Amino acid sequence: MNDYRFPASADLAAIHEVGKLLTSAQNLDRALGTTLRTLQSLLGFDRAALLMPDVTTREIGMVASVGYSREEAERAHYVWGEGIVGKTMKTGSPIVIPDVRKEPMFLDKTGIHADSEEPVAYLSVPIKIGNEVLGILTATRIGRLGTQALESDTRTLVVVGCLIGQALKLNAAFERLQEEFQRQRQEFEKTIRKTYRIENIIGQSKRMQEVFASVVSVAASRATVLLRGESGTGKEMIARAIHLAGKRAERPMITVNCAALPETLLESELFGHKKGAFTGAVEERKGRFEEAGGGTIFLDEIGDIPLSTQVKLLRVLQDRKFERLGENRTIAVDVRIIAATNADLEKMVEDGKFREDLYYRLNVIPLFLPPLRDRREDIVPLLDHFVERYNREHGKSISFSADAVELLIEYRWPGNVRELENLVERTVVMAKSHIVQGHDLPRGVRTYRAGTILTTIAPPPESTAGPGQPAAAPPSNGQPAASRAEYLKNMERDELHRALENAGWVIARAAKLLGWTPRQVGYKMKKYALVSPWKNPAE
Repeated sequence: MNDYRFPASADLAAIHEVGKLLTSAQNLDRALGTTLRTLQSLLGFDRAALLMPDVTTREIGMVASVGYSREEAERAHYVWGEGIVGKTMKTGSPIVIPDVRKEPMFLDKTGIHADSEEPVAYLSVPIKIGNEVLGILTATRIGRLGTQALESDTRTLVVVGCLIGQALKLNAAFERLQEEFQRQRQEFEKTIRKTYRIENIIGQSKRMQEVFASVVSVAASRATVLLRGESGTGKEMIARAIHLAGKRAERPMITVNCAALPETLLESELFGHKKGAFTGAVEERKGRFEEAGGGTIFLDEIGDIPLSTQVKLLRVLQDRKFERLGENRTIAVDVRIIAATNADLEKMVEDGKFREDLYYRLNVIPLFLPPLRDRREDIVPLLDHFVERYNREHGKSISFSADAVELLIEYRWPGNVRELENLVERTVVMAKSHIVQGHDLPRGVRTYRAGTILTTIAPPPESTAGPGQPAAAPPSNGQPAASRAEYLKNMERDELHRALENAGWVIARAAKLLGWTPRQVGYKMKKYALVSPWKNPAE
């Protein structure tokens, strides 16, 4: 090449282009190769290369080049302090050679300069961050150049070397953050798996043991599961236990709260959208079903899905296929569906608010989670668990007195386990002494005394109490657990009997008074042999 030197404006243009490349690059290796081609194009270099030391052997080799063949680049390896490259790496200072043919330190390991008929100028500048040398940037020109041109080239390459150094440093920091993120994610997943293993979920009652047995049975399949139960009974925890106990445990579990998303966004959230599908869709987006591919999607509050979205959801349940909003391409997905609701889906189907075909597609394996008032034997173990947890979190050593525990056992817990957890955390944070007494509990818990209910109503005909006699008083702490269980059973039966009397023995009205479902009221009536006094015995 001739000795024509590009004007100074080319230096600024090269620095500007390199800066844009390195600050906007998502793939640094590709950006470095583009940087060398930019230097060759704008500044007229015949060859350029980036050399980096190996972190273990410290051997310096080419990681990117332009003007060199693959074989030539592979031959360019230097040890620390060897040749011009090794010396630049060792000293951290630029080295400029006007003609490599007259420089004994130039080793020409690539083997392409030895037979050159024209002078070959060689520049080697360090890539530095502060005093740390990260690598070497080299460039060559064929043809005689003046001292001023070589100085200008050197200044430009030094600036470019600083830009590359910053990019390398930021990339290394980003990789460390990614590694740390992956490490934390793995630790989090281990914690999740440990926490949500079925054997770690608290539930000693017969009702919960039946739920756990069902979870073990259905976990290995890919069948759709519908979790039913009141709010706060732990439906999401059971859903995670099903996922983690099955074959998809290593794949993601994506949770969607259908009640928390507006109707206009729910379909896009579930199925994704194409760019420009609607106002605000500035880019293509995957839906939750695609994100859950190979794993599980948990649709919480499924009863709140609008009818327009239910049609698309039905197709996913049937065929495991769907289309993104604004797109005709059909996407197939392998995903297990677990749904949950506290709504009366049967009543919604009757009212036309929920598709009957979707209901039967969801209701493949129904699991009913009992409310806390139907498994009172779990209250004390749950209480102990939450007290230990929030004592640890808040640095406290709080415990509950016997009378406080009695009040908690007697309370009806309309908010179920979530309400108990919130009460424990609030009490631990606000407690003024190490022992929580009954009078320290919220007013609603203190005033809800089962004994008060029992003494204000006459026992039903099936009661073991004599005619006109009040029900048995609460067993003392010294009495056996069997007496307490019998007392709690009598309390529940009498509460149900009073609610039925107040509701005129209309099951739906009694269910509203108790905060139960009509199905639960019917089950309890059969359990305690409670029959309406107006019912014909012959029926």
